[in-house]
Amino acid sequence: MGEKTEPEREQIKFKSAVVLAGGRGRRMGMVEKALLEFEGKTILERLLESLFRVVDEVILSVRDKNQEKKFRPVLEKFPARKILFCFDTLEDAGPLEGIRAGLLESRSEYSFVCAGDMPFVNPEVVNLLFKKASGHDAALPKWEDGRFEPLHAVYSKKMISEIEKAFKKGKRSVLTPVFEMKDVVFVEISEIREIDPELRTFANINTVEDMEFIIGSSDKNEKLKQNSINSC
Repeated sequence: MGEKTEPEREQIKFKSAVVLAGGRGRRMGMVEKALLEFEGKTILERLLESLFRVVDEVILSVRDKNQEKKFRPVLEKFPARKILFCFDTLEDAGPLEGIRAGLLESRSEYSFVCAGDMPFVNPEVVNLLFKKASGHDAALPKWEDGRFEPLHAVYSKKMISEIEKAFKKGKRSVLTPVFEMKDVVFVEISEIREIDPELRTFANINTVEDMEFIIGSSDKNEKLKQNSINSC
């Protein structure tokens, strides 16, 4: 037992995150969702702040150099942090290609992978997933009804070869390579709920309505906080 524990700790010392920001935002009028702003910060800025409480480097997976230029001003707010870009080599291959490119760029054996439109990723939940993944192929959340959260998960570099096999078979689903790996840890949502009761860590922005709902929720929480302060 002791011999196995030490290598696992060594593997997970350096942590990376891959942020999938290459989507075209079709449901929001082709806008860059990661650059949408509320309460004075872009979604990407909020996401980077959360991730850097856990990881040592972030890889932004984007479509091309033009998209990279759009994100550069946000990165200037993190001058002391290691932020890299990677680019899709397969066109219109979806998030699976972004994951492959990000894992290839990552300097860590393990990387947390998430979408670039998730403003409330919880650092404690990310840390839990890293701990669960240590010594295994991957760790991803599993809902009570059997659904999974493959774009809020930790993957080892073993995922790369499985993604490439999936592409050869014409498969594009993120779960295809996940189920081909031999040692995947599924983390029950009930355990994540103990850290994040409202499960806001999984919230993402797909439509204008989603954005309005999140802004409304933030305003409501701020009012509740202010009322609490005033009553003291």
